[in-house]
This record gives sequence, C-alpha cells and structure tokens, in this order.
Amino acid sequence: MGSDTVENTALRLRAVLEILAAEDPSATGKVSRDKVLGAALDRVPLAGREAETLASGTTRGERALVNATTKLVKAGWILKEARSGWSITNQGRQALQDFPEPAHLSAALNGKPAAGPAEISPAEEVVEEALRDAVAVPSAPAEQHGSHPETDDYEPSFPQPESVALAGDFGAALGIEDWDPAGAQFVFDRHDELWKLTLDLPEGTYAYKVALNGSWDENYGFDAHRDGGNIETHHEGGPLTFLYDHATHNVVTKSEVRA
Repeated sequence: MGSDTVENTALRLRAVLEILAAEDPSATGKVSRDKVLGAALDRVPLAGREAETLASGTTRGERALVNATTKLVKAGWILKEARSGWSITNQGRQALQDFPEPAHLSAALNGKPAAGPAEISPAEEVVEEALRDAVAVPSAPAEQHGSHPETDDYEPSFPQPESVALAGDFGAALGIEDWDPAGAQFVFDRHDELWKLTLDLPEGTYAYKVALNGSWDENYGFDAHRDGGNIETHHEGGPLTFLYDHATHNVVTKSEVRA
C-alpha cells in the first residue's frame, strides 16, 4: 500500500474522531456511518490510487478507512451501533487532546506509548506500522470463511460474518424458497476479502438482499443500508455473479465475473 494512502487514512481517522466530537453529546440520535465516512473523505479527499474503484463498487481509499476504523473501536474511542449510528467515547475525546498529530494517534492505536514529536519515528514509518494490519488485504486462495480452524491462522483485515446468503424472489429458478435468509450461500474469497456467489438465472427482473448468519437479524439492502429496501436488477439470462463487501455492505452484480 502506498504511503499516501496510509498517511491519508491516518488523517481521516483523526477526522472521524473530530467529526464525532463536534456532535452534541446530549443529542438522542447518533451520527450515521455514511455521514461520518462522507465527512472524513470530504476533509481528506481521495487522491491517486485511492480513488480506484474495487470489484465491490467502493473505492480503495474508502475501503481502507472503513477497515481502519476498527482500531478506533478496539481502542475504546468510538462506538458503532448499527441501527443507532456512531458516537465518540470519553476516551476518544481524551485521545484527541493527548495525540494532536495523526502520527502520534496512530502510534497509540498500535499500542505504542505516548511520545513527544522528538521521540517518535517519522510519520510515514509510524503510520505504516500502525495501520498495516487494518488496511492490508492478505493474499490467499479463495476458501469458505471459517473453514479448517484447527490448521488455519488466517484472519481477515475486517471482522467477517459466519455466513452470507442471497435472499430474494428467484427461489423457483434455483429450487429453493423465496426470501430464505439461509438460502443461496456466498463463498468468502480471501484474496480480495469479498463474498462471492454465481447463479445461473433465466431472464427477468429480480429483487434481493443479503442476510447474514442464516437469519434476518442482520441484513443489507438498497444503497448498503441495514434493513434497507430491496435491491432490484434486470438480468438477460445466464450466469450472474453477486459480490458482497462486508466492510462497506455494498452488493454489486457482475455478469462477466465468476466466483
């Protein structure tokens, strides 16, 4: 990953904290995930390879930011509540004061002791080390997520569900029930960390969502919204590949791509 992406991601992580800290703590509603990410990307716009669109339909820079925000959660600095939104904790507010520079903040996220500017390594080196495990995408052959746990120490860069299923009104074409949350199962591809499923469907217009872990408790629909409306697509017939990115909750279709 280029140093520009790493440094920009560090700047955006600080922007996430600042955006959440600016919200009225007495307000009952929290800030939506999309609003936080959008504001952070407005402050530090995508540049160069960061603006490249990945197979999931999101950009490289946005994917890196979403993955990296898991460090803010692990540090106890922000809370992510899927339906309520995101919020900053008291520890997060204190971190903004304790670590005014993105490099210092990133060092703290990586478990390094707080240090003054003269005691810390150059920004690029520190940020690269602090964010590498959050934004790098490991290379490994495609395989179902969670298989062979006794011999496989692979861990994705972003927490993944146990299973992902495509639920929709195409059941008759596949010999399954319509809108079954445990129906057509995706396979997790470790190389690009996408869930993939290819179906051979007759011509028609289809409505669908993705359901996680075999139930409707967590599902994503139109515009990547949790419990959102149905996604609709018209298909001319033949193989159709669905790609689901759990980092962004985007679902895209590609007729020319096979899982």
